[in-house]
Amino acid sequence: MTTIKEAQQAVRDLEREKGFSNAISDKILWMGEEYGELCHAYKHNDREKMAEEAVDVFFFVASILEKLNVDGDKIFEEKLRRNRSRVAISKGQEQHFDPQ
Repeated sequence: MTTIKEAQQAVRDLEREKGFSNAISDKILWMGEEYGELCHAYKHNDREKMAEEAVDVFFFVASILEKLNVDGDKIFEEKLRRNRSRVAISKGQEQHFDPQ
């Protein structure tokens, strides 16, 4: 199984090999385009295309994390821990659960 950090490094290597832009602004804009394609696939109930586009979005997330010099595995675990402490109370509202 590939870790997020390994994915970051693989995407970085691919970008270098292909000569892709290294600018975060480009990565964010292209990620937005891929997200739009994901939404389009969802609208048309095309599960295979949705999976493909979701991975394209992830490629840009991994690329941005790598450019920011952030360990994707570490930040994912930290964010997951914070999200687990949230308790949904109603339609889109949330509160943080304090176990004390």
